[in-house]
Amino acid sequence: MLVDTDCGVDDALALAVLAKSADLELTQVTSTWGNCTADEAAANAQYVLSTVDADQVPIVAGSSRPHPSWHRGTAHGPDGLGGSEPPRPPWAGPSGAAEAIVQFALDHAGEAELLCIGPLTNLSAALGRAPWIPELFRRVVIVAGHGVSDSEWLRQTGDTNTRHDPAAAQHVADSSIPAIWVGIDVTRSVLLTEGDFGDGKVGRVLRRIHQDYGQKRARAYGYADMSWHVPAHDGVAAVCLADESAAGLVTAPGRMAVVDTEAGPTLRCGGSGNHRVATGIDAASVVSLLRRGAQ
Repeated sequence: MLVDTDCGVDDALALAVLAKSADLELTQVTSTWGNCTADEAAANAQYVLSTVDADQVPIVAGSSRPHPSWHRGTAHGPDGLGGSEPPRPPWAGPSGAAEAIVQFALDHAGEAELLCIGPLTNLSAALGRAPWIPELFRRVVIVAGHGVSDSEWLRQTGDTNTRHDPAAAQHVADSSIPAIWVGIDVTRSVLLTEGDFGDGKVGRVLRRIHQDYGQKRARAYGYADMSWHVPAHDGVAAVCLADESAAGLVTAPGRMAVVDTEAGPTLRCGGSGNHRVATGIDAASVVSLLRRGAQ
């Protein structure tokens, strides 16, 4: 599998979970901008993979030029990893994420699986270069959109990955790629506490990365009167890709479409279609699976 990430706080957990899984092979990581720049995301991913002793996984950075709509947020700290870790050296590795995705699909035709946990710039560019690659993928799990749920909180929060690059999101939504859209209406049901991270090297690093996010984001995500809790958005999607059955993933056929909301462009399920849209998970089982990767 390949992970395309804007490596922020919850991305770090997703990478750790997948890199430590004995049931799948993390073949490559590509970076995009979102929680930080694409170069910062590549350096962050390298740091996380080194922490879990997966230095052998190659990383390819995406475009260093963010979409004009992008601005650095504060949720993931000044560097994407909560500002908790030693400074990473400037990225000096390879770039060309879109080309790497195409080559990955060719090298693993019929078996290729992709997890997209950032803006869809790289996947859209890959589809533009090679419109035929959808037939090479077995599954593509994407964190974006709101699925079939709706609430006042969702309307105000919006859809960050789509908002950063709505054209790319719509391009992917219109494609024939075998997509499973896992929206924050589903992922927000999984909350982690400090106790969900272990006391070993990996757990200590991930706890530090999540610390500021966990202390500040509970109320912002609509969880009233909660202290240290963090929604495990990208980690949830990683578990769904690793084992749909164990995650209790339930989907419905649908088509995603970008709509304008008060919070900006948002992907919503707009009727029947050939993609799969997540409608639910077994939150308790997902937490248990995430704990294994956070030890």
